Amino acid sequence: MACVRTAIIIFALGFSGLLTAQKKDEFAKLCNAEQYRIDLLDGRNDTSAGYASRAQFDRARQVYFSRVDQIQLLLEKSSFPKSEYESFYRQLIGSLQGINAGTVRFLGYYDQFYTTVLELAKNQGVQKDQELLKNNLYVALEVIPFYIKRPAASDVLMFAATKRPYDVLTKHADYQREAWVLKVLETVAKNDPNAIKQFIGTLHPVNNVLISSKDSVVSMLYDIYRAYGRSSSSYTNIHMVYHSELTVAQSQALAADEDAWFTRLCSLRRNPNILGGYSVDAEMAHHSMKVIRKINLLHDEKNEKIRFKLAENLSAEELYNLIVYSRDEIFTSTFLGLFKRMMHRRTDSSMFVFCSKMGFNRFRTFVQTCAGYNTLQPVLNTMTEQEQEQFINEIVKNLDRTGGNLGPAVEVADIFGSLTDSLIREKMVVRIHKDLRRCYLADNRYGMKIYGLLYKLAGKNPVLVTGISVKYKVPELTRVEADLMFPDGKNIQQHIFYDDEDGLAAFKSFKSKFSSDKNYKITEEDGFLKIESVEGRKIVLYMNKPDAEKGLLRLMSLFETEKRYPDVVVHRGHSYHLQTTIDVLTSNTKVAVLGSCGGYQNISRVLENASDAQIVSSKQIGTWTVNNELLKDMCEMMRTGSGEIVWSTLWAGLEERMKNNDKWKDYIPPNRNLGVKFVKAFQVMK
Repeated sequence: MACVRTAIIIFALGFSGLLTAQKKDEFAKLCNAEQYRIDLLDGRNDTSAGYASRAQFDRARQVYFSRVDQIQLLLEKSSFPKSEYESFYRQLIGSLQGINAGTVRFLGYYDQFYTTVLELAKNQGVQKDQELLKNNLYVALEVIPFYIKRPAASDVLMFAATKRPYDVLTKHADYQREAWVLKVLETVAKNDPNAIKQFIGTLHPVNNVLISSKDSVVSMLYDIYRAYGRSSSSYTNIHMVYHSELTVAQSQALAADEDAWFTRLCSLRRNPNILGGYSVDAEMAHHSMKVIRKINLLHDEKNEKIRFKLAENLSAEELYNLIVYSRDEIFTSTFLGLFKRMMHRRTDSSMFVFCSKMGFNRFRTFVQTCAGYNTLQPVLNTMTEQEQEQFINEIVKNLDRTGGNLGPAVEVADIFGSLTDSLIREKMVVRIHKDLRRCYLADNRYGMKIYGLLYKLAGKNPVLVTGISVKYKVPELTRVEADLMFPDGKNIQQHIFYDDEDGLAAFKSFKSKFSSDKNYKITEEDGFLKIESVEGRKIVLYMNKPDAEKGLLRLMSLFETEKRYPDVVVHRGHSYHLQTTIDVLTSNTKVAVLGSCGGYQNISRVLENASDAQIVSSKQIGTWTVNNELLKDMCEMMRTGSGEIVWSTLWAGLEERMKNNDKWKDYIPPNRNLGVKFVKAFQVMK
């Protein structure tokens, strides 16, 4: 989203002095002119901003026109500070100038952006500003110029430096002239020294400020730079170096042995309050992914001693960290093998004691993964009833204190959706209710939204706790209507293949599903295939050849030229290719089949590009033995029927054929994906 962020600039209007009525009128005219320009991006003066579907049309009208108009009205109120009027209007006009034919499609982003600006325009005081911005740090960092001179600014940026240090660093230009800039940069340096090191010793303004710091940790980072430059592992190991557990030389030697370094970092990460925590997490994730990918590649190996040789000498603690830091790529069989070894090697009286000793690091990720792979019950069976209660409390608590990161809440939604034990489910509901009531009594609207949605997803009525002040509307996602799938009488699909170890095999096998079907014809193009239905409703599938990168590029050019983008996008590759697929999604995408799409970050990126998309996912990387059947049946349901997709009917039809395929149970239709439902519902809540 860098292109959007850099586009939101300060627009110098050239006015100075007191705000006369004429100047105010000029501000309004300039703002209205930008709205008119945005309206004409599609060549039509209809406030649709180029969106075709009714839902997106209405949302675009609300975001780019109604909401901006509301902001303008608030700026004219006597309660809005005169000292902020000109600056606020400049920022508003500058943000609108950044919207063009390429960025207008980021409807989800701009929805959040202008909703936040609208709340700031209400000028409700320091406490409300802090609550608004701290509970949505992602957007708070996008709108810094709108509140930079308010009393809440320094507190919000300091808080953000502990939760999103790298992002705070990238926004340095927006607060570099403030008196408290050094404190913010010191906090970033202590949380993510690997992010700050790129500026140390340069002529960049970040270094010019930070070099004056008297903080002992920052001084040590400069000492490391002077001795070893920017490549030293001691930036990651700053906690151990600073506390004299390692010398810088010992730190360098430790990092030379990746396995030993990982072991040491696992021990360090038991403490949730360490220096350089974000840099430590990045290194642990890097190492875990390397190990997991190697084990994944041996998924056909029957000899477990060979398959899991890399895990042979790992402790239960190390196995736990491999699992939680590689969630997006771990295969089912890899997880089950590591889980079995972890449970066998642990020495604690229960898994609650074990997780406590781990400092509950990435605890929800672990529980979510166990729930997804049906191994949560063995974990719970190790605990006493009292420990189970504490375990559930740890899962559910403090979801409203994450700086606006919905990831933990999404994990809780997924955990609940995977639970089969009715007693455990009820205990979780009781705890959610308790936190919902806590937030209500504290008038914590953000917390009421989080816990209220979870309560509703659990089948309860949160309005009985909060009253009607919060609207809880959870999408059912049971079907995709025909007019959405066939907006112009045909359904366009893009199936994106990648040149990984089984990409070509998946491509050939999927092609064969249609080559033997007389209801479809296949056309070979340069770099891609085009598959069209010849009977029933018109369906057109485009498949790039996995060994020809130009195929994907040609398809992107084709869709852009015709201004007709796919209604269905299918990811056919490993999760490390997923971002490329997500970038292809547009507001036209109504169904996204993504394999293992990971947690909240990927879900939010998908919905940012394609806010109406319903997501079909799996607990691990998708397999062609399931994908081929699922996708062909989906095409047939549309081609031979009314054109709509009904997920329960589609799944029921596949169930009998796929029941002996152990990968089938990993697939999750949109109507059963509580995590996606949570994110979709939260994004539209008022």
